[in-house]
Amino acid sequence: MGLPLYTLLHAADTLAVPGELVWEGPHEKAKGAHNRRFQIPEGHVILTTWRGRLHCIIYQTPLKDDAAIESRNTLLFEHFGDGQRWNEILDNGFGKTYRRADMQRFALWSYAMDFSTFGTMEFHEVMWG
Repeated sequence: MGLPLYTLLHAADTLAVPGELVWEGPHEKAKGAHNRRFQIPEGHVILTTWRGRLHCIIYQTPLKDDAAIESRNTLLFEHFGDGQRWNEILDNGFGKTYRRADMQRFALWSYAMDFSTFGTMEFHEVMWG
């Protein structure tokens, strides 16, 4: 699997393009934020930039095999964890919400759709108030 991996807070104007741009527009819940959705071999990835930096990434890369899901999630959580532990905060029956131990990052995994989101807590507060 070759998912594109990014560093949160990376300068927006230097982000590598992961695939074909299929949509872009303003974020519906965060004033001044901009979404770009790209087609990649595994599905789609959405990059959200705000204040000139990458603040959120959504991997819309559903898999059918439990072992493949576990492997992909392990890769993503390790990458975005930067050596920090992730704590599960909530399981709402649709997905799970996580906070990194240093409270600088959040993650959401929708097990119903098998989509994964990683972002900064600063941006999370703007989105959800």
